[in-house]
Amino acid sequence: MRRIGIALLLLCSIGLNPVAAAVVSRIAAVVNHDIITTNQLDQKLQEQLAKKGGQPSPAQLGALRQELLSRMIEETLLQQRIKALDLKVSEEELEKALVDVEKNNQLTREELKEAVQLQGMDFDAYRENLRSQIIRYKLIGAEVRSEVDVPEREIVEYYRAHLDDYRLPGEVKLSAITFPISKKASEQERQKVRLVADEALARLQRGESLEEVAESYNKTYGATGGELGRFLHKELVSGFAEAIQGVEAGGVSKPVVGAESIHLLRVDELLPGRLRQFDTVKAEIHQMILDQKTDAQLKEWTKNLKAKAFIDIRL
Repeated sequence: MRRIGIALLLLCSIGLNPVAAAVVSRIAAVVNHDIITTNQLDQKLQEQLAKKGGQPSPAQLGALRQELLSRMIEETLLQQRIKALDLKVSEEELEKALVDVEKNNQLTREELKEAVQLQGMDFDAYRENLRSQIIRYKLIGAEVRSEVDVPEREIVEYYRAHLDDYRLPGEVKLSAITFPISKKASEQERQKVRLVADEALARLQRGESLEEVAESYNKTYGATGGELGRFLHKELVSGFAEAIQGVEAGGVSKPVVGAESIHLLRVDELLPGRLRQFDTVKAEIHQMILDQKTDAQLKEWTKNLKAKAFIDIRL
């Protein structure tokens, strides 16, 4: 079975239980009525070091420890707020989220369980992690996203200011003459085919038919010619894309020399990219602006939450 990364939902989390009854060396921080122990902090530190690999300097280690403690304090405050609002996730909500994960990754339940296990996680732990993510999503929705507004005027202004971002890529219609080169061909034989390709190019530039030119070299050099079809520029191999760069419709490229062939490309038609209409991208722009505003509002909300809390860092 293919290995598939399973996205939990959308919020970053360090997976902290605010306070656990355990033997501690000392208190790292007091957050309102909860504490964070140095044992808990050191455990998170070791997890981060295992992910990063390498050996950080003492200064880097100290900075990482402070960063983790700050994140643990914020997580504790989130957990306290979740408890204060009595936010919960029902089994029905959790099951719906699991089904969504399965649909998005095209997995059955058994395949999902196997994918989770391949990542070194017990499926029950995965379910509880998913539950905590849903609760956080509810918290953000209740405390932050509900305060964010995206008026249509703002969506229209963004669309007009970023029209190029919503323009579909252009296409090019190509025809070609191809001269095959044997793998066993000597350098002299290869050079002869190149000279013939140059000759064919000159004939095309004089206005001769591509099909007639190709046919005239078919018996002696195995040349073939005809339409290749329409392509997005990004679909072309690099040699073809470079060869037709700057070539106008009706023009012919310089010979494209490959290991086993030489191509002459004629640009039959250049099709400009079509602009995606506002109605088709309105929801996409709305979501993008909403996410940006929510991120900014979340930072401000977290800052205010910390400002109102009693936080005593004892390191």
